Amino acid sequence: MKLYILTDLEGISYVVREEQTSPGSKEYEEACLLLTREVNAAIDGALEGGVTEILVNDLHGARGGFNLIPEELHEHARYVTGGPRTCRMAGLDESFDLAFMVGYHAMAGTQGAVLDHTMSTRVIVDAYINDRKVGEIGIDASILGYFNIPVALVTGCRMAVKEAESLLGNIEGVVVKEGFSRNFAMCLPPVKSRRLIREAAKRAVQRAKEFKPFKINPPITVRVKYSHPNYADIQARIPRVEREDSRTIVVRGEDLLDVMRILGWY
Repeated sequence: MKLYILTDLEGISYVVREEQTSPGSKEYEEACLLLTREVNAAIDGALEGGVTEILVNDLHGARGGFNLIPEELHEHARYVTGGPRTCRMAGLDESFDLAFMVGYHAMAGTQGAVLDHTMSTRVIVDAYINDRKVGEIGIDASILGYFNIPVALVTGCRMAVKEAESLLGNIEGVVVKEGFSRNFAMCLPPVKSRRLIREAAKRAVQRAKEFKPFKINPPITVRVKYSHPNYADIQARIPRVEREDSRTIVVRGEDLLDVMRILGWY
């Protein structure tokens, strides 16, 4: 059984501040260690559940997609890292059976979520796929669904897990923190978060046949509302991008990956 693990940083236990998500501080280095160890916990659980091959994609944008700590990496996986990237979802194909999302966050504008945003902290206000509002969980799940890969496990704050469950159904979810506000949360100790992730990852693999891919049927329409007209101005210069109003662009197509490539999301 093959597993594709997608990782982000904002949904890791004890990561609550912007300073922890950007290079140049001790806080960021500490957050990268927490991220790596939660990914390792997911790998341990997946192996216990029966997975035989694992590819991990470091998707947090800081430092060009290079956030995992090399010397701490689990030996029973391979890793996609670095950038600029010709493909955000490198190595992904239909040979994978399951996907995990480790350290994910809720979509922009989610009250009570920790470090909520959609693709960019300050640029995107709302994103919709076929009139359904989505964040990175929905965007990435739709790409996985294109390849017929179901999401089995999502870890993050309570609102991120709630978002994932509303979109994907009865998946395994691990809540590692609960937000009082965007940068203020009640967190589990990292050691407990890792234990819960390992246990949930094992269950997820054992439940593999229960999960269904998140499929988006064509025609595809993706609508993005930005925080400032300048961002829409830039995007509107790209072929096939329609301008809906001063801050909103629309991309349409029959193929989901084609649309996602235009937006830089695949």
